[in-house]
Amino acid sequence: MTIYRIPERIGAFLFDIDGTMYTNAAYGRFQSEILIAELARILGVPFESAAAEVKRVQAEYAAAHGGASTSLGNSMATLGIDMAASVELRSRLIDPSLFLAADPELRRALAALRAGPPGGGNSTSLLAVTNNPRSVGEATLAALGVLDLFLRVIGLDDTMLSKPAREPYLLAASIAKRDTAACVSVGDRYDVDLAVPLELGMGAVLVSGAEDVYALPAALASLYRSPKK
Repeated sequence: MTIYRIPERIGAFLFDIDGTMYTNAAYGRFQSEILIAELARILGVPFESAAAEVKRVQAEYAAAHGGASTSLGNSMATLGIDMAASVELRSRLIDPSLFLAADPELRRALAALRAGPPGGGNSTSLLAVTNNPRSVGEATLAALGVLDLFLRVIGLDDTMLSKPAREPYLLAASIAKRDTAACVSVGDRYDVDLAVPLELGMGAVLVSGAEDVYALPAALASLYRSPKK
């Protein structure tokens, strides 16, 4: 876990979902591979060719943006699969319940964060910001047994823009009725989940999976107990 910035008082946590709220490499591969398979079908090319095109687009993006990475959704959009089509494909093809199960330890950690970490008061909101459609994000949180803890899931179909766009984060802050400076983005990819929130003045925490989320309440408690310099 890497904590880049934490506000003095936290009003809302904006959680990425995939790769952040669970650790399941097989599910991550499934999502990527099934979408690339659909891209190959639509383009009328072999899977390997479609995968190579995605890698080419991502490499070109990185070269033009100082090595930063972009999302699969943005890469597919460059190849002609617009966001509306991505929403339809993801909604139809992705079923989190086939891969995920309730996670009591995740629930305990999120409940502690929602209750209000030190410095956060008693009204901390949890929102999820995902590049999947809202329905898939909600289904994922439901499979993990934590959906009821979240104020709202912001999905690809809410803005038709894929992270790292600013709009999903601004919408989340607006729904939470918080200034961006009172929000903390938590995710597993710096370029996609954290770079833009930091530019917006939000806090940011980089995690490597659910295990880091389990530890987040204690890490924040320790941070707030530390003497201010």
